[in-house]
Amino acid sequence: MSDAFLTPAPGAKAAKLCGILAIVFALTCVGFPVAIVLGIVALVQQAKAKRLAKAEPQTYLPVPVTGLVTGIIGLVLPLLMLPLVGIVSAIAIPAFLGQRDRAREVAVQTMVESARRQAEVIVTELHAKAPGQVPSQDAVIQALSRDPGILAFKNPYTPSAPAFKRGKEGLLGTVTVYPDMEEVGGVTTWSIKFRGTTRRGGQEHLIEAEVITHTQEKVHGRTEDGWEVVQPAAETPAAPPAEPK
Repeated sequence: MSDAFLTPAPGAKAAKLCGILAIVFALTCVGFPVAIVLGIVALVQQAKAKRLAKAEPQTYLPVPVTGLVTGIIGLVLPLLMLPLVGIVSAIAIPAFLGQRDRAREVAVQTMVESARRQAEVIVTELHAKAPGQVPSQDAVIQALSRDPGILAFKNPYTPSAPAFKRGKEGLLGTVTVYPDMEEVGGVTTWSIKFRGTTRRGGQEHLIEAEVITHTQEKVHGRTEDGWEVVQPAAETPAAPPAEPK
C-alpha cells in the first residue's frame, strides 16, 4: 500500500510535541520538574505509536525517532544543567541579597536624613514665630508627625509596619524620634534625635541623627564686673615635669 494512504500512528505527534516542550522547559532552568514529566510522556507516547505502527503497518506510517530523541534530551538536560544552576545560584543569590540589604539601608538613611532636615525647618520656623522663646521639643515632634513628607515614608523591610514613630525603640526599618537632653561642661543641650535600624550581613546597625533645639549655660554666679560665671569644662591635669637626670 502507498504511504499516501497511511496515517501517523496515534501518539507519534504527541511524543514529538512533548519532547520539544520538555527541552524548552529544561532550558528555562525553572521548569526542571515539568521537563522531566514531559520527557517521560514523550517516551511513553513514542513507544505506543511504534507498537501500533508495527502491529498495523498497512494502516500507520513508520514512526520517526523525533519523539524518542527529544524525550531523552528532555530527561537528560535537567540533570546536566543542575550543577550549572547550583554554581550560578551560589554566586547570584548572595549578591542579590547583598544588593537588597544595601538598598534597604539606603532607604532608611534617606528617611533619617529627610526627617532631620524637616526638623531643622520646623525649629527655624518656631524661632521665627516666637523670637526669644525656647522651641518645645514636643511641638517639633508633633509637627514632624503631621508632615506629609514624613507620612509618605514606607518601611523598606516590612511594608505593613510603621515607618516613623515616636520613641527610642522601633522595628527594623522604622525611623524613631525622641527628645533628648544632655549636660556637658556646664552647658545643657536640648535636641531631637532620630534613629533607624538596618540589617547588613545578618547584623543590625543603627543610623542616628539629631537636631539641636536650644542650649543653656549653667551660671554659678557673677563677678564684680557683672560677668556670668559658668562651670568650666573639666581639664586634664598636666603631667608633672620630668626630674633632671
